[in-house]
Amino acid sequence: MKHMGAVSLLAVILVLPACAASAPAKVEDGSDLMQVSRDWAAAAASGDVERVLAYWADDAVVLAPDRPAIVGKEAIRRFLQESMAIPGFSITWQPERAAVSAGGDLGYMVERNRVTFADSTGALSTHYGKAVTIWKKNAAGEWKCVVDTWNANPTEHVLAPGA
Repeated sequence: MKHMGAVSLLAVILVLPACAASAPAKVEDGSDLMQVSRDWAAAAASGDVERVLAYWADDAVVLAPDRPAIVGKEAIRRFLQESMAIPGFSITWQPERAAVSAGGDLGYMVERNRVTFADSTGALSTHYGKAVTIWKKNAAGEWKCVVDTWNANPTEHVLAPGA
């Protein structure tokens, strides 16, 4: 009987790791990705081009309205520098919805943004937009934006839950 207890204990010890290995991986709910977007918006508010640029992947594509595609970090850096040189320029955004793939390495967000800059008369003008960003985790496990696109939104509309 003594050996029976030892055999049972050994069986439990051998089976537990197998159960843990077969448990499904935790799927992200998108909250981490939404926090990355909020952190990125804070970086944009700082005006530090390199800090903002760090959120894009090396081969990222920016599809800005009424412009050719901006491909790669060097081109994106120039775009940021041009934008930040506009008098009165500021940008902010807020993620509204995020989804992450079952593998946890791809995700997208729907966001709303607000851009302010001086118009041709010098008066500040504010424009609202809506955006979609696509994200991929790099080898270090960091989210990097691979596609960034947006267009105008007539108001500061917030996406309704479930919309």
